[in-house]
Amino acid sequence: MSTNRETKRDAFGTLLSSALVGAGKPAQAFYCYPVGDFGGQSPVVVMASNGTEYEARAVTSVRKNTFYYVIYTFTLWGEAGTAWGEDDAEDRIDLLEKTIRETISDNLSTDDWAFIGYDGRTTVDTVIIAGEEYKRESIPVFIDVYDD
Repeated sequence: MSTNRETKRDAFGTLLSSALVGAGKPAQAFYCYPVGDFGGQSPVVVMASNGTEYEARAVTSVRKNTFYYVIYTFTLWGEAGTAWGEDDAEDRIDLLEKTIRETISDNLSTDDWAFIGYDGRTTVDTVIIAGEEYKRESIPVFIDVYDD
């Protein structure tokens, strides 16, 4: 039976949400799917599917699935009328990446996957969402799962 990429996204999303959202944690909201409007929330973390690689082996019945995802962190660049500025956005985006990296490092192999890791370098830019400027970091990750 073949593994559904969604179930691994949901499992990883639950893990990330627990690490990122709540009292004393660095994000205000986490979504395990793309969102078009954050309703003024910041920081926000979004996870989205980004493809699959499948490898079948003729000698054994074991099949390897590599599921690719992108985690996006969004932090308001600055907020007029508040003390929140560009330096705060920079600090928060760094803390979000660190927390995500540590969560992955602490869960390299679980009952849900054989291995998880970064799939290359992260990238940082700015985007406008619902009229607000956010600093965004894109973090590519992969999850290896074996079917038999």
